[in-house]
Amino acid sequence: MQKRYAIGDIHGCIRSFRAMIERKLQPENNDVVYLLGDYIDRGPDSKAVVDYIHELQGNSFNLVPLMGNHEYMLIHAMNSFKFYKLWMINSGFTTLKNFGIHVDAFSGPEDVNRIPVSYVVFFRELHLYAQTDGYFITHACFDGQTLDPLNDVDSMIWRRYESYNSGFLQGRILIHGHTPSPLQEIRERVENPESLVINLDGGCVYNNDRNLGYLVALDLDSRKLFWVKNLD
Repeated sequence: MQKRYAIGDIHGCIRSFRAMIERKLQPENNDVVYLLGDYIDRGPDSKAVVDYIHELQGNSFNLVPLMGNHEYMLIHAMNSFKFYKLWMINSGFTTLKNFGIHVDAFSGPEDVNRIPVSYVVFFRELHLYAQTDGYFITHACFDGQTLDPLNDVDSMIWRRYESYNSGFLQGRILIHGHTPSPLQEIRERVENPESLVINLDGGCVYNNDRNLGYLVALDLDSRKLFWVKNLD
């Protein structure tokens, strides 16, 4: 029987990501694993996280990686100094360093264009959202007040809403990341049968915060929650 999982923001925490896949979820090839974006920046090895995603896909695992705001910044930083500076401020320099690109100052988009083409293609081909029975899945959120929420890139990448239009969800549950949240809050949302929105960002990379520092995943069928304390 096929299982469906969703994993929150990874942010370069490769050891935690490997542990989640290999020790906790142990997916079969016919299972589906949705990744909620933000594979890069802040953590120790963003390149290794993307390499591991490629490795899993190459071994016929069914991964559905979505785009986070950090991947969005990287892509746009290739042609825009404004986005380049924004990405650098948000730890883009750590990802460039992982690719062997050392930046001493804000030199410009040419730094980003030194990332190998195969990785750039991966970032550009990431989807903004996914749908599966009973669920909408995206990085940040949907704005159900707009006429076409599924084309509202800004909300899916950046926004943080406290309430959601249940009419748009039509009984489906919204799974997202983007906003680091204490593990206990995530557990309470998952355990509440009336929850229409579940945030799976346990702030894995923020290991120095006693309320954060967990990579979190959810079995979408059983509603079982998995977590790995930061190993990086």
